[in-house]
Amino acid sequence: MARMDREGYLVDWSEWDEEVAQVLARDEGIEHLTEKHWLVISFIRNYYEDFQQIPSLRKICTHTGLNTLEIYRLFPSGPVRGPCRIAGLSSLSGC
Repeated sequence: MARMDREGYLVDWSEWDEEVAQVLARDEGIEHLTEKHWLVISFIRNYYEDFQQIPSLRKICTHTGLNTLEIYRLFPSGPVRGPCRIAGLSSLSGC
């Protein structure tokens, strides 16, 4: 299993894979990651890889076509913090 910090974030985002994402999702109270979850998670990971920063909620909504309320429902711990953690980004990344 990938190494985690005290807050439950991955220490090294390159250790992330879909299995790690499933474990992190369950820690967030999400039993099953749906296609919409993966849409958000993939966008955040790709954006971070391209720009070395976390996308704003507005960018997440614009890219995914989901509105803020939908993202809150998908990620109860927060519309950016939750998917960032599941996407393997650390709290130091700005989540």
